[in-house]
Amino acid sequence: MTLILGYQFGEYSIPLSFADRYFILESAPDGLKVSVLHGRDEAPVFEVLKNEPAGSPYSNLIHSVPGVFAVRDQTGRPVYQLQIGAEARAALVLADGSELEVRFSGDKIQAGSLETANTKFGSGIGVKVGPDGTVGIGNYLPYSLLKWFQ
Repeated sequence: MTLILGYQFGEYSIPLSFADRYFILESAPDGLKVSVLHGRDEAPVFEVLKNEPAGSPYSNLIHSVPGVFAVRDQTGRPVYQLQIGAEARAALVLADGSELEVRFSGDKIQAGSLETANTKFGSGIGVKVGPDGTVGIGNYLPYSLLKWFQ
């Protein structure tokens, strides 16, 4: 078990990183649980916590349908849409306004044309998506975030 900002997480992975946000995936008896940690330098916060809105002061989250979230930054610019079901689907809004779709489950990640058969990369991140849509496999959590994991 790991505590992240004081919340308990069992067996989890971090399959995706985008726009200083870290998507945390847990398997649960009733399906996938997805949390999104916004990595603010000295004050990281959850935008989504185990499939529920968490009330971040740094973004506006719209949760109109169970399992579906739309997130905008403080200026109103869309950042991502997240849909949680048998797998998680994130539509990431890139710097040019286009979207990149990422799908992940307990055993695969698909980001654009990249597909990998595992979401567990030690204590690291599976896939990192840059603001321009570049996709890379594997990355580490920055220390400013890692210190919040116990």
